[in-house]
Amino acid sequence: MITEEQQAVIETSKRMQPQETLKIEACAGSGKTSALIEIAKSNPDKRFLYLAFNKAIVEEAKKRFPPNVRIFTTHGLAWKWYAYTYGTKDLVNIKGGYNVFDLKELFPDASYHELSSLISKFRNFCYSAEIVSHDQGVRKIFEAVKSGKLSMTHDFYLKLYQIEYTNRFKNYEYVLLDEAQDTNPVTMALFTDNNCRRILVGDSHQSIYGFRGAFNALESAVADTTLHLSYSFRSVQSVLDRANYFLQRFSLYKENFVPMKSKVGLTGEIHSYCEIYRTNAGIITRISKLDEKDIRYFRLIRSASAIFGCALSLLAFKNKRFDKITHEFSWLKKFSSWAELSNYADDCDDAEISANLKLVDNFDNRLFDIYKKACQIADNLQATHVITTAHTAKGLEWDDVQIGDDFVDLAEAHDKIVLRKRKRKGKKSHSMTAQEFQQELNLYYVSVTRARYSLSDLTPNNEEFRKLTRFSEVKN
Repeated sequence: MITEEQQAVIETSKRMQPQETLKIEACAGSGKTSALIEIAKSNPDKRFLYLAFNKAIVEEAKKRFPPNVRIFTTHGLAWKWYAYTYGTKDLVNIKGGYNVFDLKELFPDASYHELSSLISKFRNFCYSAEIVSHDQGVRKIFEAVKSGKLSMTHDFYLKLYQIEYTNRFKNYEYVLLDEAQDTNPVTMALFTDNNCRRILVGDSHQSIYGFRGAFNALESAVADTTLHLSYSFRSVQSVLDRANYFLQRFSLYKENFVPMKSKVGLTGEIHSYCEIYRTNAGIITRISKLDEKDIRYFRLIRSASAIFGCALSLLAFKNKRFDKITHEFSWLKKFSSWAELSNYADDCDDAEISANLKLVDNFDNRLFDIYKKACQIADNLQATHVITTAHTAKGLEWDDVQIGDDFVDLAEAHDKIVLRKRKRKGKKSHSMTAQEFQQELNLYYVSVTRARYSLSDLTPNNEEFRKLTRFSEVKN
């Protein structure tokens, strides 16, 4: 059954004119994809382009959307254009990104720190809406990729698509941008620089990919109309009350916050369980505590190799077993010592390497035994208990959720930011920024709203929420 909010979205879409923008803020479990499907069904004579967040969403959307909708990721569109324009030769061995050693030949005198900075600048340029970079090093990398001296990356051909193909989306009347809270400026440039009717939808508080350079387009987009989907068809009100409390208490976006309301009736039976951790390190620590008799009850969503890949490659490096380092981390072999690698992690603020260095220090060769356990449960499809991270859990749901203890203490982190603003105006600090804090809050919110009926919280944030509950009981 369609809610009044969803009906308002559908009716507004029918009245839109070319180059008008509709922005939809949709809470977790609000049926935003269903709303987009209804928009397409309600405009059967119009052609839609749906820009999806990733390949998995593309495949799922193809099963659900009507035939007047074409579905791509932005990279999928760019790949298709590049293959048509330049052929597929350069698209065979595409790199996910560069490491410092890839650029050493181009910049032989640069330090690790300088090379790491150049990589970040190049990636940021590819993500940006800018057509030309004013940084000489970035331009040098761009030309090296274009001429074939450097391997192509996915970000490069997307950037080239934006720069060179200006007659885009001419075959569509509408363009839909899903997951707009985790997009980037180059995608927004593609989304806005056309003559279509434009609809973007997302949840500002599910923006969790800032570490990849994503930004919240819902915050910056200029819209002719803004509508909200505030009813959750997933979670009971007790779960939403917790999410509402932390968002209203700490969010940067609380000024326009609309509290979530449940459309779920009585609590149902519990058939599915999930433990959600903030980091892979949290998962690895949890698996280390599993007894052999417990293993059959648990499973992972991501593969064991994906979760342990970095840690095991670092352990192999430490043990000088260089043949055991995976291809993804083969660049580690270019460091001469463990100390040099540790210095690199510190100098370049490489969070992934730093976190996994700590794991190796904590578990050392025990990591192999923990990895064997992880392999046992990775494909255990009969198990009812899932172990995953908040990033992997996004878009999924379970009857009963337990949030692990490795999440940020939101009240403490928030107080530190407020105190720093008062005491250190104009001074630089290596402490968490307000934007980084918002990402941590969002990860906690995403984890909370994976629960349908039951939620247990092992984070320090549980005590903060219990204080509110006790205060309400005393007040009443």
